[in-house]
Amino acid sequence: MKNVKIVFTDFDSTLTKENGIVDIKNKMIFERLADIGIPVVINTGRPLNFIVPKCKQLCTSNYVIASNGAEIYNFKNKKVIYQNILSKESIEQLDVLIKKYNLFFMANSLNKRYTNKSENNIGFTIIDNLAEIESPISQVILESYVLQNMMELRRDLENSTSLKIANKTKHVAEGKLLYYDIVNNDVSKGNALEILCNYLQVPLNRAMAIGDADNDIDMLKKVEYRVAVENATDKLKEVANIITLSNKQNGVEAILNKLYQSLN
Repeated sequence: MKNVKIVFTDFDSTLTKENGIVDIKNKMIFERLADIGIPVVINTGRPLNFIVPKCKQLCTSNYVIASNGAEIYNFKNKKVIYQNILSKESIEQLDVLIKKYNLFFMANSLNKRYTNKSENNIGFTIIDNLAEIESPISQVILESYVLQNMMELRRDLENSTSLKIANKTKHVAEGKLLYYDIVNNDVSKGNALEILCNYLQVPLNRAMAIGDADNDIDMLKKVEYRVAVENATDKLKEVANIITLSNKQNGVEAILNKLYQSLN
């Protein structure tokens, strides 16, 4: 691990414990790595306005990858490094599907979030249709309590030439709120990782990536040091060449401590 120059980590169920809390030990190892010139970049499906405050609290790198790889942002300089925008045609296609299956939606732009939900909408702008949004949109989350609707929606999206499901509900059950994260077909955590490494002039064989879910597979495949937390999916573990402790046991902190020790 002496060759590692940058670290990418997923957030939910990788860095966070079951209650969504990040142990203070992670902040401490991030600071130690920063002191020796190794940035830690969070690479998440979460939107920027959620994840940037977390990054600041944790003393991560000034860079963050959000919305399943659709956005790369330097929050210190408020500079957009990369944004993969949904086209007008894709927005219209999603509006049709929302009406067809009576779906809830949340849409992410750089600085704002939009929804058609009438409840639990603190921090959102309420609108009826995606086409009403004037800001560029990089990710849309579609939700429903009706499993059949989501299954049919998935079939519709699989036939799309421009859109894909980047992430979805892990434990599916009728009556549970189910979701799909929708992005452009060429968006992924791995593509964004590669774009940022090129931007920072760090070779991919000197990068480490840590994750837990299937949407982290592409991220791990891009780098030399491929880390899965113990609670990761079997598919992700097959790609990994390092298995660390689970998120409950601070697996990210454990592997980063090994990295730090190998460099000192």
